Amino acid sequence: MWKPIFLAALVSLSVMPAGATSLSPHPGYSLPVHIGGRTTPSANGDGYQWPAIYFESRFSGTQIEILFNDDTSNFNVILDDHLLMVVNKPGNNSIAINANDGEHKIRVEKRSETQYATGHFLGFSVPEKSAALSPPARARQIEFIGDSLTVGYGNTSAFSQCTPEQIFETTDSQQGFGPLTAKHFDADYQINAFSGLGMVRNYDGREHPKYHMPMLYDRALFDDPTPVNQPNWHPQVIVIGIGGNDFSTPVRPDEPWGNEANLRADYVKTYTAFVKTLRARNPDAFIILATPPDRQEGYTGGTDDVFAAIKATGDTKIDRVTLPELDKIGCNGHPSTRADARVADFYIQYLTDHPQVWQGK
Repeated sequence: MWKPIFLAALVSLSVMPAGATSLSPHPGYSLPVHIGGRTTPSANGDGYQWPAIYFESRFSGTQIEILFNDDTSNFNVILDDHLLMVVNKPGNNSIAINANDGEHKIRVEKRSETQYATGHFLGFSVPEKSAALSPPARARQIEFIGDSLTVGYGNTSAFSQCTPEQIFETTDSQQGFGPLTAKHFDADYQINAFSGLGMVRNYDGREHPKYHMPMLYDRALFDDPTPVNQPNWHPQVIVIGIGGNDFSTPVRPDEPWGNEANLRADYVKTYTAFVKTLRARNPDAFIILATPPDRQEGYTGGTDDVFAAIKATGDTKIDRVTLPELDKIGCNGHPSTRADARVADFYIQYLTDHPQVWQGK
């Protein structure tokens, strides 16, 4: 867990002139940046939509600027492993940070879920070229694929009934179980999750067939079919938890499946093909199929069927787990950060008990 410190006097917000569309060119020297999560480069910076994206670097000296181009997301700013501030919807602005002279780590983490808006990050700037240091590098990579439970939907809320704005403000994906698990093992992570999304059917049949996980999974931006380009992403562990939305509401007669039996058959077929695709791309990864307790039979039993189908192919690098009990005190009956921490503890214990998975065994 990041440790908060209070250095408000050392931080200033630099606002660009009205009408500005980009922070580049910017005085100073750009730092090399390590990016966690799916992004795509553009003239406006690295574009992103998936939750829990992060950017980090290292520098030497007393000054650094963070260059934002995002008026829809909230961010953590972390200096030397301490939470310095939360930045809400920074827009096309920069944040200047003064620090004690020496070597420092700087990290910016996206907290929010922004399904229909694209933010951009323009990087970090330092006054002197000699201040640029190589960004952090990690040997471990872990990926979480899922829906609102994996996003951390409304997990910091003090009450369950939430407006859309309250859902946005109380969602902190960085306090979800995925980032908590990854940080424990000093692993890079991706949270490839989308609230309301299913494997074949979204919540209450919405937006079918526009969005579903197998289609969105290959993209950096949801409405851009360009495949994501990640030559250096080779996760040792992939955790999949999706299906709650597929089965959470009754199938209507006007939907393509007509009844739950057909829906389950499509779910198992599509999920199995999805896992096989992941396996082909990640031959050494250990894959975990997860469901919460006490969920619909189509979800839990369907996931059992997927696991059995994959095992029948001779795949030994896969397991099926049931998560610990989740509370429902976050927004709209979603889990709280306390539940996220319990699930993280579950995965931490599992990976501690199976250390060989980090070595592709």
